Amino acid sequence: MTAPPDLTALAPQPCAKCGAPAEVIKSGSNRYWVQCAKFGRNGNCSAIGLQANSRKEAIRNWNSRH
Repeated sequence: MTAPPDLTALAPQPCAKCGAPAEVIKSGSNRYWVQCAKFGRNGNCSAIGLQANSRKEAIRNWNSRH
């Protein structure tokens, strides 16, 4: 049986540009975004999601790009 969408764990999908895993970044008390694990110093991918006020919202922003 499948759980309703609100109860399932929300996880970022792999990067749409290079396929690498995505990671949630937190800065301050309520500033989140998702970026490619190969972003910036970790590699050469430039994929980064929009900032959001919650972790869930940041993941939804990232996943909606796919």
